[in-house]
Amino acid sequence: MKTKKILASLLAVSTLLSLSACSTGGSSTDDTQSSDSSVDDDLRNPVDVSDIELSGLVEKEDIEPVELQYLGNYDITIAGDVKPAYKYFQENYGCSINVKVVSPDAIAPRLTNLIATGESPDLVDYQNNTFPLMMSKNMYTPLEDYMDMSAPQWAGLQTYIDKYKWAGHNYYYPWSYNVSTQWLIYNRGLFAELNIEDPKDLYDQGDWDWDAFKECLQDFVDSGSDRTGLYGQLGTAIFDTTGTPLISISEDGTLQSNFQDANIERAAAFYQDLKREGLCKYAEGSYIDVSEEPIVNGLSAFQGMQEWIITNYAHRMQKDNSLDIFFVPFPKDPDADNYYMGMSTFGYLVPSGSKYAKQAAVFINCCRLSKTDPVLKETTVESIMKDKGYTEEQFEFLISFQEVENFNAIVDEPYGLDEATADIISKMLHDVSFPNDDGEDQSWTQMREANGPAIQAQVDVYNEMIKDSNS
Repeated sequence: MKTKKILASLLAVSTLLSLSACSTGGSSTDDTQSSDSSVDDDLRNPVDVSDIELSGLVEKEDIEPVELQYLGNYDITIAGDVKPAYKYFQENYGCSINVKVVSPDAIAPRLTNLIATGESPDLVDYQNNTFPLMMSKNMYTPLEDYMDMSAPQWAGLQTYIDKYKWAGHNYYYPWSYNVSTQWLIYNRGLFAELNIEDPKDLYDQGDWDWDAFKECLQDFVDSGSDRTGLYGQLGTAIFDTTGTPLISISEDGTLQSNFQDANIERAAAFYQDLKREGLCKYAEGSYIDVSEEPIVNGLSAFQGMQEWIITNYAHRMQKDNSLDIFFVPFPKDPDADNYYMGMSTFGYLVPSGSKYAKQAAVFINCCRLSKTDPVLKETTVESIMKDKGYTEEQFEFLISFQEVENFNAIVDEPYGLDEATADIISKMLHDVSFPNDDGEDQSWTQMREANGPAIQAQVDVYNEMIKDSNS
């Protein structure tokens, strides 16, 4: 059982929050390199951008054709949701991207070494430790000089981009926004057999709240002696539905710990009630939070997980047409004034020392236009559907959460303070909802009092840096 907690802690810190971009191209523990799309991939997922002409970009004659170096978790030249943007960038600007895929844990040390030796890549993935930890180490190039915020693809996003501003500079312009950091995956076919109301229907009706969620869990657990309720990686999602992030970012860029806030306490109490009533625990014999078997086999009601796992379920549905797996965001806090959701973002940064920041910025803009330009967006949707195997219903529901203006989005970045603090917070979020392996379950209040000073101390470190940079 201790393995389960270790995995939950490590995965919560190292996994990308926005997995729309972390799909295809397989990350590995060893470096692999490729330049451009392979013939096999072009046969599997051909992409044609020859008739597309994008606006809102730097003039082509102002860009020198170069080969960019990319360091990240996946092959951005063939990933279904990035390939159309890459093809446009390649064909219209004459630029290519050389890909170096490494494991998530290897990115920070590898990037540090490459910068130190004068071999900086030109693009690197955003990760949980990017803000503020890696930004505070001067690892990235400010991009204000290369980004035109008046261009239509960035409309309405300045507020969110500025949430990631460090020491007065914008290093990170996310091209993918998802107003749901975590999802609740469930076996909809089994829910129908058990006469449990479909959570998606409850969401559509505006009735998907904490109370409805708990009722679904209880009905499922009551349906069989071997059935359990909720498992997986729950993250900050239920806390964010209160409208209060664990770590908030003020307009001047300073951070604030909200672990003592009454809303946070109330969300923790909700999880503790679920745990006490036996509704939050792992199915017997299945202690790995990323395992799909408890959902597929009908042992558990819900799995809390990031978006990437939905692709796995979609592929399983393709192989077994009797399966009907669906998902919903975490439920609304019935005491909140609105339906708040934690927002995840994804994109690339340009490391310090890059010689081609201008070209890298053009590629980031192409990626953002894949979400906003009608023609490129349509091509990207086709590419994603071929690549990931979603049903139309799954994809339409997923993509609806990318329209940030339609939601009350909460930016919450508790894992970016430093590795030790991230581990503390990850363990707190796990232990508040799942039984502790050593049998010494602590209340949220006890955990908060024990760990709050360490969290606050790290917040103070960054706030002092921000104060010094502004003086």
